[in-house]
Order: sequence, then structure tokens, then C-alpha cells
Amino acid sequence: MSVDESAVVAASAERVWRAFADHDDRGEWWHYLYLEPVAGGSLEERWTDEHGEPAVTRGEVTHANEPALLAFSWADEGQEAATDVEITLTPRGSGTEVRITETGWDRLPDGPSLAADHRAGWRVHLANLRRHVEPADGG
Repeated sequence: MSVDESAVVAASAERVWRAFADHDDRGEWWHYLYLEPVAGGSLEERWTDEHGEPAVTRGEVTHANEPALLAFSWADEGQEAATDVEITLTPRGSGTEVRITETGWDRLPDGPSLAADHRAGWRVHLANLRRHVEPADGG
């Protein structure tokens, strides 16, 4: 079982990489994620759950190959095991395909439910990323 979401954005791979890797740039579209975009770097996402309670997801960057691959493992507080995320950036014409794959759901007793939640979350992040990096005039 895996989550596999992708979108083609009208921006270069270098621009998309910067949107993920640069603290100030990322803060404009994913402000609640702290990320050190180097292998061994830490990440922390502070968010609010469906009950309005604060939650924290922590992890470690496993690969950072600018501007093509950012990979990390992460887990919510209290989660039995981490999942593994790969974000690949592939040039497609004048744009970039951003593909997000998240695996490891089989290590969690509520894996199918969590995978569905994460799939929805990645779709939101991809839409926010697209709005952030694409030119305002659409071209």
C-alpha cells in the first residue's frame, strides 16, 4: 500500500526545489513545516487534528539531491512506526512533474485510514505549491 500523488507545475525543477528547501519560500505556502533539506536533517510539522488539538509530526531527511529528490521518514507523535516519503522533481516540457510517494503503511495498524488522510493532505500541499510557484498570469 502506498500513497502516490503527482502534479505538473509550470515552473522549473530548480524553482520547485527552492519552494521546498528554502525556509522563507516554503513559509509562504507550508508555513507550519520546519525542514533542514540535507541528508540527516530534521523536520517537524506542527498542525491541528480533526478535533482541533495540536499535533506534531517529526522526522529525518534521508536523501536530498537538489533539484531532483527530497526523501524523509516521519511519524506523528505516538505513531508506532514512521512512513517514508519521496518527493521527485522531473522536468516535463517547460514545467516540472512533482511526484510524492509515501510508503510504510503496512507497519501501522490503522495504515489504510492514515494513508487516505495523507493522500488528501498531499493533494492540498500540491495545490498550494502550484499556486505558489506558478506565474500569476498562468504562463
